[in-house]
Amino acid sequence: MIDSDVLQPDRDNICKAGFTLIEIAVVMVIISIVMLLVLPRLPSSDQENLKISARTLASTLRYIQERAATSQTGYHLIVSPGTDIIKINENGADGSAKDPADTLLQKTVVKEGIIVADVRIPRLGKITDGQLRIDVGVAGVRDFITLHLRSADGQFWTVMAFPSGGKVKAFEGYHEDPP
Repeated sequence: MIDSDVLQPDRDNICKAGFTLIEIAVVMVIISIVMLLVLPRLPSSDQENLKISARTLASTLRYIQERAATSQTGYHLIVSPGTDIIKINENGADGSAKDPADTLLQKTVVKEGIIVADVRIPRLGKITDGQLRIDVGVAGVRDFITLHLRSADGQFWTVMAFPSGGKVKAFEGYHEDPP
């Protein structure tokens, strides 16, 4: 006669190894929360700052053109090639320049370490120093404008604003003509 206890293992003594699906999910959620808190605080590279600056400048130019068209108010950018200075002013009723009422337009456009290498406007040529005023009216920018942003390590991004249409594009690298 065979003992039935020998054929059937004791279910209470079986070793349960591994993790449950719920335990794995909880660990993944904790790791995700830590990543969300830590990643924004990590220092970013010059290349990432350059890309962010170019995209911010392009978005700002688009926003100014839309705002000028809807509010019937002109704006202008003061750009100082060779520096990181890009200032946005609102045109007053008397023609004077004033700080824009919109707080979004009062923020710094380019990140630290990024400079405006040069600005190209067909009727003026390539401007590499001094100060330049770029008018943005109800119909958008008057001329085709190319702004070249450069990082400290010599990388470039190009921002192009096209007249009358509000189209603004950002491209990686140094471009004089639209790709």
